[in-house]
Amino acid sequence: MRLSAEPRNGTSEQVTGWITHIQRFSLHDGPGIRSIVFFKGCQMRCAWCANPEGLHSGREIFFHAERCLHCGQCAKLCPTELHSWQDRLHSLNRDRSCTGCGLCEERCPAAALNVVGEPLNVETVFDRVMADEIWFRQSGGGVTLSGGEVATQPDFAQALIARLKTEDIHTTIETAGYASWRALHQVTSGCDLILYDLKSAEDALHQRFTGVSNKIIVRNLVRLIDEGRKIIIRIPVIPGFNDAPESAEQLLRLIYSLIHGRDNVLGVELLPYHRFGTGKYTLLNREYAWNCHSANLDNVLRIAQQIGLPVRVSGTLAG
Repeated sequence: MRLSAEPRNGTSEQVTGWITHIQRFSLHDGPGIRSIVFFKGCQMRCAWCANPEGLHSGREIFFHAERCLHCGQCAKLCPTELHSWQDRLHSLNRDRSCTGCGLCEERCPAAALNVVGEPLNVETVFDRVMADEIWFRQSGGGVTLSGGEVATQPDFAQALIARLKTEDIHTTIETAGYASWRALHQVTSGCDLILYDLKSAEDALHQRFTGVSNKIIVRNLVRLIDEGRKIIIRIPVIPGFNDAPESAEQLLRLIYSLIHGRDNVLGVELLPYHRFGTGKYTLLNREYAWNCHSANLDNVLRIAQQIGLPVRVSGTLAG
């Protein structure tokens, strides 16, 4: 049976969303071979975030300063004076908005500039991901919506899932759960699987290092579990945040209490910390403030075993 692809607020050609990029051939964000659509915009400000380009809506510029020839072409072309050229040196006025015209990126002779973020309608995203339909079919894969935070763009997410379902494509939502129940329910109601990030059971600690309370996150997870949704809970194991024995035990015991006896929760995954995203902060002229390195996964695994909570280490590295 083919489902209607028309969302609540218009046709799939009309509904647009802000996307940073689409990653092909992912193996760790849902079953099979998948394409990941990264949404732009997030309400949280995790100190270790590996995707800073996904935090803010709208367009931004990656600037590879080491490549710049200081030729001044971008400053001459930019309609908003985002680029400036003084004393034969290039600089970016990041307080100005990028129109996304792409002229600076197109004309830069050294490939020192990249526009990040574009508004795409559902049909455009659908066409791009369906280029890999054969791999979805053969591997039991599909499309994963990630971020940023998918729940910041509920109409677009809902419309894209509905469009994918017209072709029976498996859909997965990755969310940190910090959203109104209405928005979260809207983006998850049509998907096949939810990957739900849970970072800490300690509200004060959570607020300090993510910028938001964990209370709405836990409450939303409980509601999704009670609805019988298929969920995998994922714990980004962050050094100096949640890998200490006391913090890890508190979080694992919370998860055990929520999922014990619930067969719709398909597993708990540990996502090892990495620093691969630190270079993006330089490209955005921001500071990466999390100076820790590898997390103590052994602590978490040992405590999970003591509690009787089965966990597995995911091939996906935590953002």
